[in-house]
Amino acid sequence: TQEKLKLSSRPPSVIMMVGLQGAGKTTTTGKLARMLRSQGHRPLLVACDIYRPAAIKQLQTLGQQLELPVFSMGEQNPVDISKAAYKHAQSHNNDVVLIDTAGRLHVDAELMEELVKIKEAVDPSEILLVVDAMAGQDAVNVAKSFNEQLEIGGIILTKLDGDARGGAALSVKAVTGKPIKYVGVSEKMDGLEPFHPD
Repeated sequence: TQEKLKLSSRPPSVIMMVGLQGAGKTTTTGKLARMLRSQGHRPLLVACDIYRPAAIKQLQTLGQQLELPVFSMGEQNPVDISKAAYKHAQSHNNDVVLIDTAGRLHVDAELMEELVKIKEAVDPSEILLVVDAMAGQDAVNVAKSFNEQLEIGGIILTKLDGDARGGAALSVKAVTGKPIKYVGVSEKMDGLEPFHPD
């Protein structure tokens, strides 16, 4: 059976999107927001990757394309941005807050600390790890460390188009014990599908 997203019974629900740089996190955040809107939700996208100005711009561009609101405060502290975005969502009737957090090229302590602080500040109902399916064994190691630090709720595998390495999917699940909830199957905004293990 496909694992559903965990949403809070008292909206707004916060979904933290985490992962390494280059896994497609920002694009996936847009895709997920689009999917949620098609299910009747009113998502708010939040730009918390303050280290890559291009990431903020990218999220804003996606928001325009999708006609969805994007909350950003430039390069301020991501914890403050997250809290402010939550308040904004409450007052603007957005029932899901999708936080696009910073990625790094490698897992490092500083990044993890920031993510843990965001988690403590906004108490997300869901933390989704975006992993590049092409990364093979690396993907498994990344999933393991993110899960140990953050206790993720589920995984989104991107770049499953092409010669997908299904092995990564199975290993990631085996190592973390967390379900793969969605897969990215194309670069297009509708290129996100619920994952059916069978």
